[in-house]
Amino acid sequence: MEETNIPNILVSISSPPKTGKTHLACTFPKPLKIYSFDQGADIVKKLAFNKEKIDIKNFYMPIIESENPEPWATKLWDEFYKEFKKDVEGKEYQTLVIDTATAMETILRQMVLEDKQEDKPNKQKLGTTEYLGRNLKMTAIFAYARKYGKNLVVIQYVKEKWAKKDGSSEMSPTGEMIIDGWNQTEGQVDIVLTMGKKKKGDKTVMVTTVKDNRFNRHMEGKNFEDTTFDELTLLTFPEG
Repeated sequence: MEETNIPNILVSISSPPKTGKTHLACTFPKPLKIYSFDQGADIVKKLAFNKEKIDIKNFYMPIIESENPEPWATKLWDEFYKEFKKDVEGKEYQTLVIDTATAMETILRQMVLEDKQEDKPNKQKLGTTEYLGRNLKMTAIFAYARKYGKNLVVIQYVKEKWAKKDGSSEMSPTGEMIIDGWNQTEGQVDIVLTMGKKKKGDKTVMVTTVKDNRFNRHMEGKNFEDTTFDELTLLTFPEG
């Protein structure tokens, strides 16, 4: 394994599709494992990290064409969680990457619903007070990584926030972009990153913004072009 004086860190990377999230995650300390729910990690590794110590485990979402499908999420979640716990408790990997946590949270939410449907077969969605099981399992993902000293990178998409405007009973878009997935994610991690891209001359560069940073508040709001784990941590931990 690579030697480093940097402590293990938990990182959230959020952005629209095709902005370099998986590429940035692949620059984290090796050996590294990606739990890929969107099947995009293989091509990133092949194109840019083919000689690196990166393992990829793909989890395939079913194609659902019915409004009342057969239960599917419990088996898929159990397969992921069993492998994640083995890896986080073991010594093979320095970094674990969930790509994307948007898809993973969808599976977990559906698993909790399927559990409720055993008693209420016609139930179609979770009520406000029924998210405790989802929240506990999501919290455990971060807690295990911190307990066992692993770097954890959770990747998610973003979506537009909807809210009721003053005097209106209907929801409408606000223009604010938020995490598409578990809304407590950013509170669980050490560094919160957002990503985008821009044209620079005749090429496109990926722009990473430090939204929040537990270790170095002076980093907040800073932008980096085509950055890597080494660059981010060198500035966050200058004595590392």
